Amino acid sequence: MISRLIKQTTKVNQIRGFCSISNDPKGDKIRDLLNTSLKPSTLNVIDMSGGCGSMYKIEIISSEFKGKSMLSQHRKVNEILKDVIPSLHGLTLVTKSDE
Repeated sequence: MISRLIKQTTKVNQIRGFCSISNDPKGDKIRDLLNTSLKPSTLNVIDMSGGCGSMYKIEIISSEFKGKSMLSQHRKVNEILKDVIPSLHGLTLVTKSDE
């Protein structure tokens, strides 16, 4: 009985999209792309999806943003991540200039 319940719960969680992945290759790719392109003083890439890699919050401070509007900063990040974004469910950006 308990074994069957565990199997059913696991199946429902897989259908709902819950997963527990300890490594984060998509997050690593995001970090690599942003570090290479923007050389940030601060970069936090946070998986908000519970480990599935479908939703991220990125906090980035870079001198590359100096004198640019928030919209321009976000467009720059979106351009850098253009190959990753289609595979995401959601993305939250917090960008600031390194002054």
